[in-house]
Amino acid sequence: MIKNQIAQILRHNGTYPVREVLFLFTLAGVLFFSSLSYAFWLWSPSSGKWENPKYPPIKENAQKQFEFAKQLFEKGDYQRARDEFKRLLKRYPDSVYAYKGEFLLGKVYESLKRPYLAFQTYKDCVANYPYGDQLEDIAERECRIGEFFLEQEVRKVLGLELSLPQEKAIEIFKEIRKQAPYTEWGALAQYKLGICYQRLKKWKEAIAEFNRFINEYPEHSKVVSGDANYQIALSYSESILNADYDQKRTAKAIKYFKDFVIDYPQNEKIKDAKEKIVRLEERVAEGLFKSASFYRQQGYTESARTYYNEIIDKYGETSWARKAEEELEKINQMSNI
Repeated sequence: MIKNQIAQILRHNGTYPVREVLFLFTLAGVLFFSSLSYAFWLWSPSSGKWENPKYPPIKENAQKQFEFAKQLFEKGDYQRARDEFKRLLKRYPDSVYAYKGEFLLGKVYESLKRPYLAFQTYKDCVANYPYGDQLEDIAERECRIGEFFLEQEVRKVLGLELSLPQEKAIEIFKEIRKQAPYTEWGALAQYKLGICYQRLKKWKEAIAEFNRFINEYPEHSKVVSGDANYQIALSYSESILNADYDQKRTAKAIKYFKDFVIDYPQNEKIKDAKEKIVRLEERVAEGLFKSASFYRQQGYTESARTYYNEIIDKYGETSWARKAEEELEKINQMSNI
């Protein structure tokens, strides 16, 4: 009937009202697409309902729905497994299988290469079911995801940073610390927080996190071996090497490295620590030498002499010690004239 009316409209060369024409075309479109949609639905005599073969009806209880979704996951059909686990959580949120399903949903997202979605799912799983028996397993998986973001390179376009994956890593490690502080993963997350801040060149925050790690996990292998103390010294060192000279922070870095060398002689980073001490002492000696030169130019010879002597006494192994000796000889020669 609609076809006949449209044909009449066309034969009348547009003499029908525009509103009537639009209505008939709209109605025809609705009926056409409705007929297409019905092609995806079939009548099921057993359930007495129309069913879409692509989306079978949810199972009659949580266990069967969980097992169905799990089978899909084990077969590697991750997209469908994701959908079926979501249906489980929506229909049976209070079931013990909902907890198991949300945990497996996180694993599904890992398989789909969606690590941040996996973390968010694990986080919700712990929040929704805080007494579940998968807490340590979840913390371990979250830790691996955090390490993934920690190791990612910063994405840039035209020199502008698009994202800082280490910030996601910080979010994840803080969540693990809150969820499972007394597990090995909680301890590792605390240590990794310091590493994250180092990658972001936030040295003050890095030092604070490593100190917290030492205080809260004094028996951890990374404390006993001296690794955490090394990271504190390294953070002080890195914070000054590419910045204006800061005598106080430089002195702290030297002290931490020297304490590390004395307290942990078997640590594999001993050689690196000694090299950094030499570099830092060179910088301190250079600063003292510049101060001495300034006072000498201003005519304060005794003040200059004091700085030169300090270089020789405290930093005699540096290249500046020989220069200080030469300047002292000149001062003494001038005094004898």
